[in-house]
Amino acid sequence: MLNTKLNLYNPDWIELVFANRNKSYGAFDLRRHYGDNMVKAMGMAFTSVIAAALLYNFSLKKVEDITPKVPGHEIEVRIDKLKIEPPKEPVKPAAPEKPTPPVATTRLVPMVVTSEPVTSDPPRNIDITGEIGPITAKGTGTVAPVEDLPVTTGGGGVEPVVDNTIHGTGGLEFMPEPVGGAAAWSKFLNKNLHFPTQAQDAGKGGRVLVSFVIEKDGRLSDITVQNGAGYGMDEEAVRVLKLAKPWKPGMQNGQPVRVRYTIPMNFQLSEE
Repeated sequence: MLNTKLNLYNPDWIELVFANRNKSYGAFDLRRHYGDNMVKAMGMAFTSVIAAALLYNFSLKKVEDITPKVPGHEIEVRIDKLKIEPPKEPVKPAAPEKPTPPVATTRLVPMVVTSEPVTSDPPRNIDITGEIGPITAKGTGTVAPVEDLPVTTGGGGVEPVVDNTIHGTGGLEFMPEPVGGAAAWSKFLNKNLHFPTQAQDAGKGGRVLVSFVIEKDGRLSDITVQNGAGYGMDEEAVRVLKLAKPWKPGMQNGQPVRVRYTIPMNFQLSEE
């Protein structure tokens, strides 16, 4: 029976394998001393394992307190807790206030009755029907002729002289005035006079100079814009004067007379 067990590291077998070959290459020496090398390697491995076990066991031992102790004194070590404040939230800047849109208001010059003619810029852009002042001016309606002398009737009587002259504000015995005085007139204007939408949208204001005749019965007639401001302000001034109630007429020689009167109206946007 053949023996199939073959020892590759048998010296005789190694000599046979490396016969007529370069034995100084290194493989021959390794195979020849394989047994010794294995013993040395196993010894080193076991030694390393034992040394590692000893070091691990030594590291588990409690380390003695090496803090030096001074007789009669104790060393106190205090560790304060660090107080960590939460980050502060950034302060949001206050939102800018929205500008208040301008409110349109009407500012009126007090309507004070004076005996002096109105001194203003020369009238523009309109047809003037009469001069401002104590002179006779033509009106828009039919005016009866003024007779200089009384007319004798067939019965021997004398007809009174009819005075349809349009007087100015100077030289009258009694000036015309609104019923209730200046306070009532201002109240009427504040209630009925409105700032035109066209002027508000354009951001415009202005001064309107209005002339009118106070008839003998106190009615306001011949309402004329002498100096306008446009943007609907002229029309608004005329509209409100047409709504006015009759005034107390002017008086001259004990008789009511026709009087031309001129007033300014200021339209001004309030500044806020």
